[in-house]
Amino acid sequence: MQLQIEPSDFNTKLASLMLSNGLEISRTNFVKINNMLQGTNKSDAMQQAATMLLMKGIDSPEAVKVLGQYLQENPSMANQLSGLQSGISNLTSALMSGKGLLDSTLVAQLTALLGQFDETFQKISDQFATKGTPLDRNSLLMDAKALKALLQGVKEKAGGEKARNAQGELLASAVKEFTGKLDRMMQNVVAQSILSQSGRTEVNYHYQQIPNTMVNPPKDFEIVIKRDGEGKKAKIDPRNTQVVMAFETEGLGKMVISMIVKDNKIYVVFVFAEKDYGDEGRSLIAKEFGDFQQSLADKNFLITGYQVKVDRTMCNTKAYLIPLLPSIENALKRIDIEA
Repeated sequence: MQLQIEPSDFNTKLASLMLSNGLEISRTNFVKINNMLQGTNKSDAMQQAATMLLMKGIDSPEAVKVLGQYLQENPSMANQLSGLQSGISNLTSALMSGKGLLDSTLVAQLTALLGQFDETFQKISDQFATKGTPLDRNSLLMDAKALKALLQGVKEKAGGEKARNAQGELLASAVKEFTGKLDRMMQNVVAQSILSQSGRTEVNYHYQQIPNTMVNPPKDFEIVIKRDGEGKKAKIDPRNTQVVMAFETEGLGKMVISMIVKDNKIYVVFVFAEKDYGDEGRSLIAKEFGDFQQSLADKNFLITGYQVKVDRTMCNTKAYLIPLLPSIENALKRIDIEA
């Protein structure tokens, strides 16, 4: 297929994005990115996704669509799991109402299985608050795919010629709504996995959303951890990394803690979205900083200093996932860390 030539303003904008991310401006890279953008709306999010994927050595139009949609919509895992639990309740009610459409044994098995998934989703939502453990993305994806395949068979039976009545339509609608929610959650998990793929130094990090029930309503706890080096051999080195944690607080809104680690020294940046939150946060951090410093000292880490910033852009993990901004922050803090 011959590459379609885009307007010059598009190519100029794309070149600027490539330059800011440290990606070589070459015909080969232009062709790869434009090919990956075929079939998309070529929005800023899609361009960012294509650029990031190229830096990870991934040349996939489908991956661009998944990641671009993620960057554009910024979906919440906590909200998606809550929606799935609500969907399970509606689907169970529809199954019970349409007993005559399906074998009674199958209905009983499906109802029990949905109950198990409800417990699984609740466990995922609770485990971070109770145990501080991360989300097992692979297991979640496998379970979700199995459930979707099973429900596809139910949908076909519910929508068959013999089931075209009110109960059948209700069940088919409930299955369609639930599988739609399941698809969106699965796309979110896949996007996080794509972001966590190895690549060049600038994009070589682990990223994850974890439902956080310690706030009401539940919100996501997001974490970005830089790997040391580039490529698949690069590993997370606890003595040479940057750890970014973003989460909602009860009284101070969205908060980001960025810890830049070199050897046993740490420089910490606290970021808030609003000035009032920043002022209050600065006071609270000053009061609690001694305990925070001691807790890290117990683990043989020395805090060389910290800052409190008010910056709405840097209070969003997307700012750390796009390669340019972490590089700037690392450069600004290097002197402090090495002092």
